[in-house]
Amino acid sequence: MKVGILGSTGSVGSQALDVIRKYKDQIKVQLLGASKLSENLINQIKEFKPSYVYVENTEEKSIDDTKVLVGEDGLKQAVGLDLDLFINAIAGIKGILPTYLLLKYNKTLATANKEAIICLGELLKDKYKKILPIDSEHSAIFQILKDSNQKEVRRIILTASGGPFVNMPAEDFENITVKQALIHPRWSMGKKITIDSATLMNKGLEVIEAHYLFSMPYEKIDVLIHPESIIHGMVEFVDGTVISNMSNPDMKIPISYALFYPERKFISDNYLDFTKIKSLNFLKPDTEKFPLLKLAVECGKKGGVYPTVLTVADEIAVNFFLEERIKFTDIHKIILETLEKFDYNKLDSVDDIFYIIDKTINLATEIARKYGST
Repeated sequence: MKVGILGSTGSVGSQALDVIRKYKDQIKVQLLGASKLSENLINQIKEFKPSYVYVENTEEKSIDDTKVLVGEDGLKQAVGLDLDLFINAIAGIKGILPTYLLLKYNKTLATANKEAIICLGELLKDKYKKILPIDSEHSAIFQILKDSNQKEVRRIILTASGGPFVNMPAEDFENITVKQALIHPRWSMGKKITIDSATLMNKGLEVIEAHYLFSMPYEKIDVLIHPESIIHGMVEFVDGTVISNMSNPDMKIPISYALFYPERKFISDNYLDFTKIKSLNFLKPDTEKFPLLKLAVECGKKGGVYPTVLTVADEIAVNFFLEERIKFTDIHKIILETLEKFDYNKLDSVDDIFYIIDKTINLATEIARKYGST
């Protein structure tokens, strides 16, 4: 099997390479990609010896017999390669263009980039049936639904750990630090998604993503706080049966499932020991404390430009928080104000999507600077 990994130096990309190391006799990495030619990427090139590497900007032409593809033209060359599977592990809105091109060229895509699914959803939803989801929650639902008749589904349930602040009083949110927000109780992830988990925005985005990936109306998508993170997703059927997907929290499991689909492979001996599970708890999300979950679902239901504006404004606001320029509670305020002030409604083509993204970046940045100066 020939595989390409875009975003290979990030959290998901690195874990995908960990899985591939166990099965080097079955998988050949032909393409690696990252934003820059870092030491980490160079080490990956030396170890996996891909034929191609994609980076956004460099003057290098080749490294250890690996051809370097640069910029947007290089990206188009990369996604045009004849590979069995592409993994899009690029975080945030930078993953939108690769996703668009891969879907346009009808490539087999495994993706952890929910932003692209959300922003392109209105235009490319007919192409989503071939996508292999890597997010643990969507992989869980994908695995449960694969042999099911959608008419038999009453609802799908996405679980959330609740993040580090699920038990913190709302009045203390004003003083949350970046260091506190980056300590996730269950998962090891990149910084942006970790902050999104702390605000529950990540779960709101996952609701929109599930709507598109599974052609599921919003009325049939529920969210439950499940602090143990043992159950990653559930499907309730019309006869009352509920099927859940369970495992210890480990991103390598959904990554492996996407890599080898429809087969399952040994990853580690980190199996569930049911005798050590004292309880499984479930709570309704508190949308007063975590308003971004409710806001995200509202934007998903509105459709049109709203999911894209929401997604991009969130990325801008989270980056400002990570740079310690705004408060944790300002993230919601910046996103809400951006949505209220956004004044462009045309969405007929992919060009419109990228125009909306640029316009939102400028507007959200201007608004975030205002909060950062107070």
